[in-house]
Amino acid sequence: MKEDNLSKIERKEVAKMIARKALHNTSAIGKEFKKQTSTAIMAAFGLIIALSWKDVITDLVDKLGFVKSYGLLSTAVILTIVSIIGILLVSKWANSGSSEEKK
Repeated sequence: MKEDNLSKIERKEVAKMIARKALHNTSAIGKEFKKQTSTAIMAAFGLIIALSWKDVITDLVDKLGFVKSYGLLSTAVILTIVSIIGILLVSKWANSGSSEEKK
């Protein structure tokens, strides 16, 4: 056994420090796991919402007379425009919350 210059008290302190560090790392991994899992679940719910609205929007686009001749192409273009506007609005909303936190 290798000798060192630590007393029993110092060894106990080192052991406590190691245990605290291990507990902190485990806690950080758990928090990150929860964060990533909740993000994935929210994305899945978003996909479900998008799929349900797709039928509604497709039906509305089909009722517009001037776009019937282009069919799926016109639906895709209109959905893309609506989606881009939605992304811009959500991004602006999300960034406004982070700028308030910085103040």
